[in-house]
Amino acid sequence: MNQEALQKVLLEMDNQLNKSRAELNMVNLQIDKVNTNLKIIESTKSRLSTLCEPKERVWQGIGKAFFENDVNSYLSDLNDDEKEYKDTKKNLTIKQDYLKTTLDKTIDSMTNIVGKKN
Repeated sequence: MNQEALQKVLLEMDNQLNKSRAELNMVNLQIDKVNTNLKIIESTKSRLSTLCEPKERVWQGIGKAFFENDVNSYLSDLNDDEKEYKDTKKNLTIKQDYLKTTLDKTIDSMTNIVGKKN
């Protein structure tokens, strides 16, 4: 392989490496946010279950508004939200594993190319 082609390949691999790192950082931030939301949901469910009767009315915050709702309905909404967040976390974890693998393989390939040149 001539020098110019080798530089072109290494430059392309470096671009891929930077892109994968940026995507991995974004995925890690998204996973952290999902974990935070899951902790909030779990805490809210725990407190509602221990402090309130099933038919008791509570105020549920939705954006900037509050709506009166019974505890069972609110817990049901929280369970639905929890399921969505767990699905999102599962998908993000799969993407995270893919990106880590891509990073590792790109670094290994770059190391092999540079190692063969010497």
